[in-house]
Amino acid sequence: MGERFYGVQALRFAAATTVVAAHAVDLAGTRLGLATLAGDGPLADFGAVGVDVFFVISGFIIATTTRGQAGVEAAGAFLWRRFRRVAPIYWLLSAPILIGMARGGTLTPDVAAATFLFWPFSGLEMTFPALGPGWTLCFEMLFYAAFGLAMAFGRRVGWRLVGVYAVLLVAGFYVAAPVLRFWGAPIVLEFLLGVGIAGIWRYMPRSSGAWAVGLGLVALGLTAVVGYGRIDGVDALNDPATGMGRVLIWGLPGALLVFGAVRMERLDRAPGRVERAAAFMGDASYSIYLVHVLVIRALGRLFESGVVAAPGDAVVASTVLVSLAAGVVVHLWVERPLLRLMTTSRDRLSPNTPSS
Repeated sequence: MGERFYGVQALRFAAATTVVAAHAVDLAGTRLGLATLAGDGPLADFGAVGVDVFFVISGFIIATTTRGQAGVEAAGAFLWRRFRRVAPIYWLLSAPILIGMARGGTLTPDVAAATFLFWPFSGLEMTFPALGPGWTLCFEMLFYAAFGLAMAFGRRVGWRLVGVYAVLLVAGFYVAAPVLRFWGAPIVLEFLLGVGIAGIWRYMPRSSGAWAVGLGLVALGLTAVVGYGRIDGVDALNDPATGMGRVLIWGLPGALLVFGAVRMERLDRAPGRVERAAAFMGDASYSIYLVHVLVIRALGRLFESGVVAAPGDAVVASTVLVSLAAGVVVHLWVERPLLRLMTTSRDRLSPNTPSS
C-alpha cells in the first residue's frame, strides 16, 4: 500500500487552515471587538467544517493503510503507530496550558481525564481538554481503539464497526449516559464515511470524482450563505439530534470532497512541485492544528496590550500566517524528531506505516 494521495493531503491542509481561520476571526471579532469581512454571520465560524473533513480523511486513511491486515499482532502494531503519531506531540503542546491551569487552580480531574486519557465525558456534557482542539483527538483515539479492536477479531473490519456503532448511536438517542454521549456520538459517523470511501472509490468511474467535488462545494457554499444553526458549537457534541444535523450538513459534503479528491487522483504519474508541496503541508497539518491555539493566545495578548494595532482583517490574516509558519516549524523540529525517536526498527520495515 504505497499509494500517496496528494489531493487528500491538500485537503488536509485546507481543512487545518479553515479551522485556524475560524479561530482567528473569533480572536479579532469576539476577543478584540474588531470588525472583519466575515462579520457576525455564518462565515464567522464556517471554518469549523474543517474538523468534519479531517474526520472523514482519517477514516479513509486508516482503512486504506490497514487494508488486508487482521489479527491481534496487526492490531497492536496499528494502535502503537497511531498512539505515537497523535499523543506525544499533543501532550507536549498541552504542557504550557496545563501548567498555567495548575498554577491557577483550574485544573480539574475531568479536564485531566480529557487531556491525558482522551475521555471527554465525565458527565452528560463534554469537558474540553486543556488544549482546546484536543476534543477532536478524543474522537480520533476512540475511532482508533474501535478499529484496532475490530482488526483483532479478523477481517471485515468496516462491517463490525458499523454494526456495533449503530447500536450505540440508536441507544444514545434514548438513554442519557456519558458513555453513550461519547461512544454513540453522531460525529463518529464521519470516520465511518471515510472507511466507506476507502472501500468503494476504486470501483467508481473517474468522472464521479469531479461531480462529487462540485456537489460538496455547492452544499458547503449554501451553508456558508444561509447558515447552519448550532452545529458548529458544543451543542453538536452534547445533543445527539444536533450532532446528527452536523453530520448531514457538514459531514456528508465533506465526504463528497474527500471521495472526489481520491477518485480524481492520478496514481500513475510522478508528482510535480504542487503535489509535493501539498504533501508536505498535509503532513504539517497536525502540528498546525495543535500549535495555532498557542499562537492565538500569544497574539491575543500582543494585540490587547496595544503594542501592535491593526484592523480586524489584518489580525485575521496575520494570525493565520503566523499559525501556519509556527506549525511548519513545530512539524520539522518537534513532531518529526519525536516520531523518529519513537519509531522502532520493525516500524521502519513496515510498508503500511501511515504518514497521517
